[in-house]
Amino acid sequence: MWRHGNVPANCPEVVLMSAPAASPPTPSNLKRIVGASLVGTTIEWYDNSSDRV
Repeated sequence: MWRHGNVPANCPEVVLMSAPAASPPTPSNLKRIVGASLVGTTIEWYDNSSDRV
């Protein structure tokens, strides 16, 4: 098997980058997430809309 020269021999070749599935957000948390997303998107839109003038 090919190995990169700087990788130690005891280092695993495959590292999982994902976490186990989490439970879906509760309705109150979902409202908070949607609200924060809306505020952030509005700020970004307003900030970038002045660049087009």
